[in-house]
Amino acid sequence: MERSACAALHPRAGAGRVVQMAPALLERLGLYPGQSIQLCTQVQRALVRVEAAGPGPEDKVYMDSFLMQRMHLPARWPLRLRRSADGRLHVGPFVGILCHRSGPGSPYGPQTTFFRRLIRIGRHLNMAVYVFGPGDVLRPLSAVAGWTWLDGRGWVRRLFPLPHVLYDRGYVTTPVLRLQRWLRGRGVQQFNSLVGSKWWVYRLMRRFPDLAPYIPETRVLRSTADLSAMLRRYGTVYVKAAGGGKGIGIWVISVDRRGGYTYRYTDAQARIHRGRTAHLGAIVQHLLLRPRQPWLIQPRIDLARWRGRIFDVRVLVQRDGSGNWQITGTGARIGRPGSIVSNLYGGGEAWPLEPVLMESLAMTDAQAVALRRRIEHIALRVAHEIDVACRRTGYVGELGIDIAIDRSGRLWFFEANSRTGRNLFRQAGLYDASRLADQRPLEFALHLSGFGGERAGAAAAFA
Repeated sequence: MERSACAALHPRAGAGRVVQMAPALLERLGLYPGQSIQLCTQVQRALVRVEAAGPGPEDKVYMDSFLMQRMHLPARWPLRLRRSADGRLHVGPFVGILCHRSGPGSPYGPQTTFFRRLIRIGRHLNMAVYVFGPGDVLRPLSAVAGWTWLDGRGWVRRLFPLPHVLYDRGYVTTPVLRLQRWLRGRGVQQFNSLVGSKWWVYRLMRRFPDLAPYIPETRVLRSTADLSAMLRRYGTVYVKAAGGGKGIGIWVISVDRRGGYTYRYTDAQARIHRGRTAHLGAIVQHLLLRPRQPWLIQPRIDLARWRGRIFDVRVLVQRDGSGNWQITGTGARIGRPGSIVSNLYGGGEAWPLEPVLMESLAMTDAQAVALRRRIEHIALRVAHEIDVACRRTGYVGELGIDIAIDRSGRLWFFEANSRTGRNLFRQAGLYDASRLADQRPLEFALHLSGFGGERAGAAAAFA
């Protein structure tokens, strides 16, 4: 039978291998004074003797300061103790966010404030959350020189044990892949490594009869003949990189009345450029020399408009504290006037979905709710199939799934992104969804770590 409790570790000089805790805490964990027990982090072990502490708070555990340093345990940090069925006493959970650090001011770019929120919520859930990169792992010590946020002090670097759970929010590089393999070999649970490219996802979805109708016809751009064939068939096509994102590098190419071709594309700042050419070969050569290949060709979908502006639907699906997929939130992303993309990065706006559907498609409130539920059902199906296909490298814990609606009301699947942002819900005033979007990765990490159960709903009050 497993037992658990929440407590903070406090250093005490000269305590040796003795761990002291309140009698009530000993009883709760099924321990008795004088008992020898293995104290464990993810990898490290230490044989200690437990004793009853004197009068004081129940949530304080006293350990030798040298032993805490050797096991890289943070002092006075709210954590959890778990007595496993084999009799060991586990300390944690430690959750490592894998992300490249770029500089002192905003060290993780747009994700910096998100990571600060995660660390704060983690403390309230009795979890230690830190951020690290491949170069921060000290393999001989089974430790990580991670970064954490302390209110009043800012970003602080200190040694932590190897994580029980890794939450991947960084780039895929060779050092990252090597580190992930090394951590998997030490039992570290991992979630949210990058899913496959757009091309991989499209091919995966086409295997399922209930999802295939939502996938636009897609052809890989290998030569000018590929682009010419799609233009002859559809008149206007989108060309986008299989590994692209944020609405960057999207091309819209059309056949014009003079037998040539007009085009528009977005640059790295999502600004729109326009031009005309008599020959497609120059465009194709330009694209094939650029990274993020392969490039994909799809027919232009006549998207529904809201006040003359294109929009699509972002659904955030996440695993909860029981490991089950849930809809966290759904909102509309509305492109800026004249834009060919709806991404917020490109200057778009976020709105609650139902009012946009009612105005743009002349729906009643009940019809808009029914369409939202249908969209969310598709998103859950997509998430399930991607998770199953990616299981060998870990779990998929969250996906931002983009679904478009054309003027006739037909739905189209555009993209599934495991590095999804959360700004949409704040901008749209969907504050409950915004809070859940921050909480659920840690609740899922708590589930994966095996420390779940205690104070599972505490983050709701904190956020």
